[in-house]
Amino acid sequence: MPEGHDSSVEAVLKFTRQAIVDGRFAPDTKLIPRQIAAECGVSFIPVREALRVLVSEGFVTFFHNRGAWVTPLSITDLEDLYAIRIELETEAVRRASPLSEADINRLTNLLDSADRASARGDRKRVLALNRDFHFFIYEKTQSPRRLRLIEQMWQHAERYQRLSLNYRHDAADEEHRNIVTALAKDDSRGAARAMRTHLETTVDLIRVAFTSAPLAHSQG
Repeated sequence: MPEGHDSSVEAVLKFTRQAIVDGRFAPDTKLIPRQIAAECGVSFIPVREALRVLVSEGFVTFFHNRGAWVTPLSITDLEDLYAIRIELETEAVRRASPLSEADINRLTNLLDSADRASARGDRKRVLALNRDFHFFIYEKTQSPRRLRLIEQMWQHAERYQRLSLNYRHDAADEEHRNIVTALAKDDSRGAARAMRTHLETTVDLIRVAFTSAPLAHSQG
């Protein structure tokens, strides 16, 4: 495939995937290839190729005679996704090398910054800092393969994380600080338990949201 074509597909892929994660392309809505092509300044062919990749990743579902649709959020998907995340991420915390005082200060500063962003109502910044916090810890496993698997799960989890911000309020901060407290004591098992509690709480909150407000999953 010509180099220019590869870069066009990658550009469309990045744009569309991010639009799905951000909620710009809402769950269970139809994707219009010509509109995506126009926004990305490309022909239809790169859009078609990018959509094929997104189908394989699970972000898009293709229906014969109906076209491509953003895969909806669901309790079943939530529980399956987080079951895998819990297994991968709690073990990553347990296997993380001991953190230095500077590392603990870095994690604390990330949480303080997230608190300020939350107070400003800057949800995008909160999500970015949340990711920085988690991956700072996971990188301490020095396991590139595990890290890649976690990154793949996070691409999908971000859609649910956006939804969880409507219900979490200050709970996530306390849960994150419990993780830091355990890590500061070099208690890797305690930190792993705190991480499990944090992720399970997210599932519980979103499950209640789906039950009490069925349309919440369709809002960006």
